[in-house]
Amino acid sequence: VANEIQADARRRSLISVAAAAIGATIVADYSQEYQWAQKNFRSLYIEPLAEETQNKAFPTALLSGDLDVAIAKTLGSRGFTPANTIFAHSVCSDEVNNKDEQLVALMVNRWQEGFSLGGLAGLPFAGKSGFRAFLHHVPDEGKLLVCFAPHVGIDAAGKVGALQRDGQTKVSKACGAAVGAYGVISSKGAATSKPSGGNDDTDLFDPQLNTIVNLLEPRLGGIEKAVDPISFVTYQMYAIVRDLIDECVEGTPDVWDFANEVSIIGGIMINRYKGGDFFQPLSFETRVKDGSSKGKVIDLYDEAFGNKPDLVGVLGSDEAVANLYDRSKRAKL
Repeated sequence: VANEIQADARRRSLISVAAAAIGATIVADYSQEYQWAQKNFRSLYIEPLAEETQNKAFPTALLSGDLDVAIAKTLGSRGFTPANTIFAHSVCSDEVNNKDEQLVALMVNRWQEGFSLGGLAGLPFAGKSGFRAFLHHVPDEGKLLVCFAPHVGIDAAGKVGALQRDGQTKVSKACGAAVGAYGVISSKGAATSKPSGGNDDTDLFDPQLNTIVNLLEPRLGGIEKAVDPISFVTYQMYAIVRDLIDECVEGTPDVWDFANEVSIIGGIMINRYKGGDFFQPLSFETRVKDGSSKGKVIDLYDEAFGNKPDLVGVLGSDEAVANLYDRSKRAKL
Protein backbone atom coordinates (compact mmCIF):
# COMPACT_ATOMS: atom_id res chain seq x y z
CA VAL A 1 0.00 0.00 0.00
CA ALA A 2 2.84 2.34 0.91
CA ASN A 3 4.53 1.66 -2.45
CA GLU A 4 1.31 2.38 -4.30
CA ILE A 5 0.86 5.67 -2.41
CA GLN A 6 4.44 6.68 -3.19
CA ALA A 7 4.04 5.80 -6.86
CA ASP A 8 0.78 7.74 -7.01
CA ALA A 9 2.48 10.77 -5.43
CA ARG A 10 5.23 10.62 -8.04
CA ARG A 11 2.65 10.44 -10.83
CA ARG A 12 0.85 13.46 -9.43
CA SER A 13 4.13 15.37 -9.19
CA LEU A 14 4.93 14.61 -12.83
CA ILE A 15 1.45 15.66 -13.90
CA SER A 16 1.75 18.91 -11.90
CA VAL A 17 5.12 19.73 -13.46
CA ALA A 18 3.82 19.01 -16.95
CA ALA A 19 0.70 21.10 -16.38
CA ALA A 20 2.80 23.98 -15.04
CA ALA A 21 5.09 23.84 -18.06
CA ILE A 22 2.17 23.82 -20.49
CA GLY A 23 0.43 26.59 -18.56
CA ALA A 24 3.57 28.74 -18.58
CA THR A 25 3.87 28.31 -22.35
CA ILE A 26 0.23 29.28 -22.87
CA VAL A 27 0.58 32.32 -20.62
CA ALA A 28 3.78 33.38 -22.38
CA ASP A 29 2.12 33.02 -25.79
CA TYR A 30 -0.93 34.96 -24.61
CA SER A 31 1.23 37.70 -23.14
CA GLN A 32 3.23 38.10 -26.34
CA GLU A 33 0.05 38.17 -28.44
CA TYR A 34 -1.52 40.74 -26.09
CA GLN A 35 1.53 43.01 -26.26
CA TRP A 36 1.61 42.74 -30.05
CA ALA A 37 -2.09 43.54 -30.39
CA GLN A 38 -1.91 46.41 -27.90
CA LYS A 39 0.96 48.00 -29.79
CA ASN A 40 -0.40 47.53 -33.29
CA PHE A 41 -4.07 48.31 -32.75
CA ARG A 42 -3.95 50.98 -30.04
CA SER A 43 -4.43 53.75 -32.62
CA LEU A 44 -8.00 52.49 -33.03
CA TYR A 45 -9.03 53.17 -29.45
CA ILE A 46 -6.64 55.66 -27.80
CA GLU A 47 -7.81 58.91 -26.24
CA PRO A 48 -6.39 61.68 -28.49
CA LEU A 49 -6.08 64.39 -25.83
CA ALA A 50 -4.40 62.02 -23.40
CA GLU A 51 -2.00 60.95 -26.13
CA GLU A 52 -1.18 64.56 -26.99
CA THR A 53 -0.51 65.44 -23.35
CA GLN A 54 1.67 62.39 -22.83
CA ASN A 55 3.79 63.18 -25.87
CA LYS A 56 4.44 66.67 -24.51
CA ALA A 57 4.96 65.87 -20.83
CA PHE A 58 6.68 62.49 -21.21
CA PRO A 59 8.17 62.71 -24.69
CA THR A 60 10.07 59.42 -24.93
CA ALA A 61 7.71 57.20 -22.93
CA LEU A 62 7.49 53.54 -23.94
CA LEU A 63 4.69 51.04 -23.67
CA SER A 64 5.24 48.75 -20.69
CA GLY A 65 5.90 45.76 -22.94
CA ASP A 66 8.49 47.62 -25.00
CA LEU A 67 10.29 48.78 -21.86
CA ASP A 68 10.33 45.27 -20.44
CA VAL A 69 11.89 43.94 -23.66
CA ALA A 70 14.49 46.74 -23.82
CA ILE A 71 15.59 46.11 -20.22
CA ALA A 72 15.78 42.34 -20.75
CA LYS A 73 17.80 42.72 -23.97
CA THR A 74 20.29 45.10 -22.39
CA LEU A 75 20.76 43.06 -19.22
CA GLY A 76 20.74 39.76 -21.08
CA SER A 77 23.91 40.84 -22.85
CA ARG A 78 25.46 41.29 -19.39
CA GLY A 79 24.53 37.81 -18.24
CA PHE A 80 21.37 38.58 -16.26
CA THR A 81 19.01 35.58 -16.21
CA PRO A 82 16.05 34.57 -14.03
CA ALA A 83 18.29 31.94 -12.46
CA ASN A 84 20.97 34.35 -11.21
CA THR A 85 18.89 37.53 -10.74
CA ILE A 86 16.42 38.67 -8.11
CA PHE A 87 14.05 41.50 -9.03
CA ALA A 88 12.58 44.21 -6.79
CA HIS A 89 10.25 47.08 -7.57
CA SER A 90 9.65 50.34 -5.76
CA VAL A 91 6.38 51.65 -7.17
CA CYS A 92 3.28 53.11 -5.56
CA SER A 93 1.02 50.64 -3.79
CA ASP A 94 -1.92 51.90 -5.88
CA GLU A 95 -3.60 48.85 -7.43
CA VAL A 96 -3.52 50.46 -10.88
CA ASN A 97 0.22 49.69 -10.98
CA ASN A 98 -0.33 45.96 -10.52
CA LYS A 99 -2.62 45.21 -13.44
CA ASP A 100 -2.00 42.22 -15.68
CA GLU A 101 0.08 42.92 -18.78
CA GLN A 102 1.52 46.12 -17.31
CA LEU A 103 5.07 46.76 -16.20
CA VAL A 104 5.29 45.24 -12.71
CA ALA A 105 3.43 42.09 -13.75
CA LEU A 106 5.51 41.77 -16.93
CA MET A 107 8.82 42.10 -15.10
CA VAL A 108 7.79 39.77 -12.28
CA ASN A 109 6.79 37.21 -14.91
CA ARG A 110 10.07 37.62 -16.80
CA TRP A 111 12.34 37.45 -13.75
CA GLN A 112 10.16 34.83 -11.99
CA GLU A 113 9.64 36.75 -8.73
CA GLY A 114 9.42 40.27 -7.34
CA PHE A 115 10.26 41.84 -3.99
CA SER A 116 8.20 44.92 -3.12
CA LEU A 117 10.13 47.87 -1.69
CA GLY A 118 7.63 50.63 -2.42
CA GLY A 119 4.89 52.44 -0.60
CA LEU A 120 2.89 55.55 -1.45
CA ALA A 121 4.21 57.49 -4.47
CA GLY A 122 6.79 54.75 -5.07
CA LEU A 123 9.06 55.75 -2.19
CA PRO A 124 10.99 52.72 -0.85
CA PHE A 125 9.33 52.77 2.55
CA ALA A 126 10.63 49.23 3.15
CA GLY A 127 13.81 51.15 3.95
CA LYS A 128 17.29 49.77 4.45
CA SER A 129 15.90 46.83 6.44
CA GLY A 130 13.68 45.88 3.53
CA PHE A 131 16.53 46.32 1.07
CA ARG A 132 18.76 44.10 3.22
CA ALA A 133 16.07 41.42 3.30
CA PHE A 134 15.89 41.62 -0.51
CA LEU A 135 19.67 41.48 -0.73
CA HIS A 136 19.85 38.36 1.42
CA HIS A 137 17.62 36.52 -1.06
CA VAL A 138 19.95 36.95 -4.04
CA PRO A 139 21.36 33.76 -5.60
CA ASP A 140 24.98 33.06 -4.68
CA GLU A 141 27.24 35.51 -6.51
CA GLY A 142 24.11 36.70 -8.26
CA LYS A 143 22.66 39.97 -9.47
CA LEU A 144 20.12 42.48 -8.18
CA LEU A 145 17.66 44.26 -10.45
CA VAL A 146 15.61 47.18 -9.13
CA CYS A 147 12.95 49.12 -11.01
CA PHE A 148 11.61 52.26 -9.35
CA ALA A 149 9.06 54.85 -10.37
CA PRO A 150 6.42 57.22 -9.11
CA HIS A 151 3.29 57.12 -11.22
CA VAL A 152 0.87 59.60 -12.75
CA GLY A 153 -2.43 59.31 -14.57
CA ILE A 154 -3.63 61.13 -17.68
CA ASP A 155 -7.37 61.21 -18.26
CA ALA A 156 -9.34 61.43 -21.51
CA ALA A 157 -9.36 65.23 -21.35
CA GLY A 158 -5.56 65.27 -21.20
CA LYS A 159 -5.35 66.26 -17.53
CA VAL A 160 -2.17 65.12 -15.78
CA GLY A 161 -2.71 63.65 -12.32
CA ALA A 162 -6.18 62.29 -13.10
CA LEU A 163 -7.35 58.83 -14.13
CA GLN A 164 -10.59 57.08 -14.87
CA ARG A 165 -10.39 53.67 -13.24
CA ASP A 166 -12.07 50.45 -14.23
CA GLY A 167 -15.57 50.26 -12.83
CA GLN A 168 -15.80 53.97 -12.01
CA THR A 169 -17.52 56.74 -13.91
CA LYS A 170 -15.79 59.56 -12.03
CA VAL A 171 -12.17 60.51 -12.52
CA SER A 172 -9.85 60.12 -9.52
CA LYS A 173 -6.33 61.28 -8.68
CA ALA A 174 -3.21 59.43 -9.68
CA CYS A 175 -0.89 59.60 -7.93
CA GLY A 176 -3.21 60.57 -5.08
CA ALA A 177 -0.31 60.75 -2.62
CA ALA A 178 1.82 63.06 -4.80
CA VAL A 179 -1.12 65.26 -5.78
CA GLY A 180 -2.25 65.33 -2.14
CA ALA A 181 1.23 66.23 -0.90
CA TYR A 182 1.42 69.08 -3.40
CA GLY A 183 -1.99 70.23 -2.20
CA VAL A 184 -0.74 70.26 1.40
CA ILE A 185 2.31 72.31 0.45
CA SER A 186 0.23 74.75 -1.58
CA SER A 187 -2.19 75.13 1.33
CA LYS A 188 0.68 75.81 3.72
CA GLY A 189 1.78 78.62 1.47
CA ALA A 190 -1.68 80.16 1.53
CA ALA A 191 -2.35 79.77 5.26
CA THR A 192 -0.45 79.93 8.51
CA SER A 193 -1.59 76.55 9.78
CA LYS A 194 -1.40 73.07 8.35
CA PRO A 195 -4.66 71.53 7.20
CA SER A 196 -5.90 68.63 9.26
CA GLY A 197 -8.73 66.17 9.12
CA GLY A 198 -11.64 65.84 6.75
CA ASN A 199 -9.68 65.16 3.57
CA ASP A 200 -7.98 61.83 3.10
CA ASP A 201 -5.52 63.34 0.60
CA THR A 202 -4.25 66.06 2.94
CA ASP A 203 -4.56 64.52 6.40
CA LEU A 204 -1.10 64.52 7.91
CA PHE A 205 -2.07 61.81 10.37
CA ASP A 206 -0.24 59.54 7.98
CA PRO A 207 3.51 58.90 8.25
CA GLN A 208 4.04 58.12 4.57
CA LEU A 209 2.24 61.20 3.30
CA ASN A 210 3.99 63.34 5.89
CA THR A 211 7.34 62.08 4.63
CA ILE A 212 6.39 62.79 1.03
CA VAL A 213 5.40 66.36 1.93
CA ASN A 214 8.69 66.98 3.74
CA LEU A 215 10.79 65.63 0.86
CA LEU A 216 8.79 67.27 -1.92
CA GLU A 217 8.54 70.79 -0.50
CA PRO A 218 12.22 71.79 -0.96
CA ARG A 219 12.15 70.55 -4.56
CA LEU A 220 9.37 72.82 -5.81
CA GLY A 221 11.49 75.86 -6.68
CA GLY A 222 10.76 76.91 -10.25
CA ILE A 223 7.40 75.16 -10.49
CA GLU A 224 5.77 78.43 -11.52
CA LYS A 225 7.70 78.24 -14.82
CA ALA A 226 6.46 74.75 -15.66
CA VAL A 227 3.69 74.23 -18.19
CA ASP A 228 1.86 71.89 -15.82
CA PRO A 229 2.48 71.76 -12.05
CA ILE A 230 1.58 68.08 -11.58
CA SER A 231 3.99 67.04 -14.32
CA PHE A 232 6.68 69.06 -12.51
CA VAL A 233 5.75 67.42 -9.19
CA THR A 234 5.91 63.96 -10.74
CA TYR A 235 9.43 64.51 -12.04
CA GLN A 236 10.47 65.69 -8.58
CA MET A 237 8.98 62.52 -7.10
CA TYR A 238 11.21 60.54 -9.48
CA ALA A 239 14.29 62.33 -8.12
CA ILE A 240 13.21 61.69 -4.53
CA VAL A 241 12.71 57.96 -5.10
CA ARG A 242 16.01 57.75 -7.01
CA ASP A 243 17.90 59.34 -4.13
CA LEU A 244 16.34 56.99 -1.59
CA ILE A 245 17.15 53.92 -3.68
CA ASP A 246 20.74 55.16 -3.98
CA GLU A 247 20.83 55.56 -0.22
CA CYS A 248 19.61 52.00 0.26
CA VAL A 249 22.31 50.57 -2.02
CA GLU A 250 25.22 52.70 -0.83
CA GLY A 251 24.11 52.58 2.79
CA THR A 252 24.25 48.79 2.87
CA PRO A 253 27.96 48.08 3.35
CA ASP A 254 27.78 44.33 2.72
CA VAL A 255 25.85 44.56 -0.57
CA TRP A 256 28.88 43.25 -2.46
CA ASP A 257 29.21 40.27 -0.13
CA PHE A 258 26.00 38.95 -1.67
CA ALA A 259 25.81 40.37 -5.21
CA ASN A 260 28.34 41.02 -7.94
CA GLU A 261 26.16 43.46 -9.91
CA VAL A 262 23.27 45.78 -9.11
CA SER A 263 21.21 47.19 -11.96
CA ILE A 264 18.73 50.03 -11.39
CA ILE A 265 16.13 51.35 -13.84
CA GLY A 266 14.18 54.47 -12.93
CA GLY A 267 11.50 56.61 -14.47
CA ILE A 268 7.81 57.48 -14.32
CA MET A 269 4.88 55.11 -14.77
CA ILE A 270 2.06 56.65 -16.78
CA ASN A 271 -1.39 55.18 -16.19
CA ARG A 272 -3.91 55.35 -19.02
CA TYR A 273 -7.53 54.22 -19.10
CA LYS A 274 -7.20 53.20 -22.75
CA GLY A 275 -4.20 52.37 -24.88
CA GLY A 276 -2.00 50.71 -22.26
CA ASP A 277 0.27 52.06 -19.55
CA PHE A 278 3.57 53.71 -20.41
CA PHE A 279 6.92 54.31 -18.72
CA GLN A 280 9.13 57.36 -19.18
CA PRO A 281 12.66 56.08 -18.59
CA LEU A 282 14.98 58.61 -16.94
CA SER A 283 17.89 56.51 -15.70
CA PHE A 284 19.33 53.06 -16.24
CA GLU A 285 22.64 52.11 -14.70
CA THR A 286 24.41 49.07 -13.42
CA ARG A 287 26.95 48.89 -10.62
CA VAL A 288 29.66 46.28 -10.65
CA LYS A 289 31.62 45.04 -7.68
CA ASP A 290 35.00 46.80 -7.62
CA GLY A 291 35.97 47.01 -3.96
CA SER A 292 34.19 50.31 -3.23
CA SER A 293 30.87 50.72 -1.41
CA LYS A 294 29.26 52.32 -4.47
CA GLY A 295 30.69 49.92 -7.03
CA LYS A 296 31.76 50.81 -10.56
CA VAL A 297 28.84 52.65 -12.19
CA ILE A 298 28.09 51.94 -15.86
CA ASP A 299 25.39 53.97 -17.61
CA LEU A 300 23.16 51.76 -19.76
CA TYR A 301 20.57 54.36 -20.75
CA ASP A 302 21.77 55.13 -24.27
CA GLU A 303 22.22 51.46 -25.09
CA ALA A 304 18.70 50.61 -23.98
CA PHE A 305 16.69 53.71 -24.89
CA GLY A 306 18.74 56.13 -27.00
CA ASN A 307 18.90 59.84 -26.18
CA LYS A 308 17.38 61.18 -23.00
CA PRO A 309 14.24 63.34 -23.34
CA ASP A 310 14.43 67.11 -23.67
CA LEU A 311 12.58 68.27 -20.57
CA VAL A 312 13.15 72.02 -20.73
CA GLY A 313 9.70 72.58 -22.21
CA VAL A 314 8.14 70.42 -19.50
CA LEU A 315 9.98 71.71 -16.43
CA GLY A 316 10.24 75.29 -17.61
CA SER A 317 13.98 75.98 -17.54
CA ASP A 318 17.45 74.55 -18.00
CA GLU A 319 18.01 75.07 -14.28
CA ALA A 320 15.06 72.86 -13.39
CA VAL A 321 16.36 70.10 -15.66
CA ALA A 322 19.83 70.36 -14.14
CA ASN A 323 18.35 70.17 -10.65
CA LEU A 324 16.37 67.08 -11.61
CA TYR A 325 19.49 65.18 -12.61
CA ASP A 326 21.69 66.59 -9.84
CA ARG A 327 22.50 63.80 -7.37
CA SER A 328 24.82 65.78 -5.11
CA LYS A 329 22.03 66.83 -2.72
CA ARG A 330 20.46 63.52 -1.88
CA ALA A 331 17.00 63.21 -0.34
CA LYS A 332 16.96 61.19 2.90
CA LEU A 333 14.18 59.76 5.00
